[in-house]
Amino acid sequence: MQPQADDVNPRSTPMAGNGGIARLFFGKELQIHRERHNLTRASLAKSLYVSESLIKQWEKGRRIPTPDHLSRLEELFKTDGILTRIREELVTTAIPLEWFGRWPEIENRATTLWSVHAHVFPGLLQTEEYARAVLHAGNHLADIDELVSARMERQQVLAKEDPPMIVALIIESALRYGIGGPKVAHDQLVHMVELSERDDVIIQVIPNSVPACARFTGPFVIANFDGGDDVAYVDNAIAGEVIEDAESLVRLRRIFDTLRAAALSQNESIELVQKVAREWIS
Repeated sequence: MQPQADDVNPRSTPMAGNGGIARLFFGKELQIHRERHNLTRASLAKSLYVSESLIKQWEKGRRIPTPDHLSRLEELFKTDGILTRIREELVTTAIPLEWFGRWPEIENRATTLWSVHAHVFPGLLQTEEYARAVLHAGNHLADIDELVSARMERQQVLAKEDPPMIVALIIESALRYGIGGPKVAHDQLVHMVELSERDDVIIQVIPNSVPACARFTGPFVIANFDGGDDVAYVDNAIAGEVIEDAESLVRLRRIFDTLRAAALSQNESIELVQKVAREWIS
């Protein structure tokens, strides 16, 4: 679904797709159990030593409790592991949020997308063959052809009349992972070089030796809007997560700025990408 012209706030768009539905179901179960125990969000937050806004995000399906928080919730609600089983069987096996629901719509509205990647290249900048290899390696339960098609469809944002500015920071190790084999890896790097010729795509490589890499914990994207709040997407081994709270966004932006300050220039980065591309077919 494409966003409507009068749809100006990314926060107003409900999650859709398998991942979003699973999260909404899980959040509703949390709310039902909280209300059965006559707890307000504020009182539950106090007992868990978290913010009331975090409880709201759990119940709205925007975030999922950590295992530690989930264990405490099981104790409070006396649910005997039901919530944990829902999380493991339903939420964590659902299609990652990247391919369905809110994030593609957020990408479509953004004026700038800042991202950091350590092992694979950004989904918006992947070739179809590389995307297929990445998704296959991820051992997703969903149909790979559908996931590849969805990822390619996301890339249509680059064909817009006014596409977002993309600033992608890529840790050097990602250049040397042979995902899909030498030819796929080579073609992906060549594709990155071609994309870097666009005025709206900036690719910078962060050398593996940069100390700041030690503080990097996982890939993320920050979407910026003209006159609106930032929204981020954080990826992990289980599922993607849309981040909207101000404190987390400030932390992500600081990480991005720190890593970008240590990155090679665009020209130096592309020279390195070209060098590694030649190595894959030599």
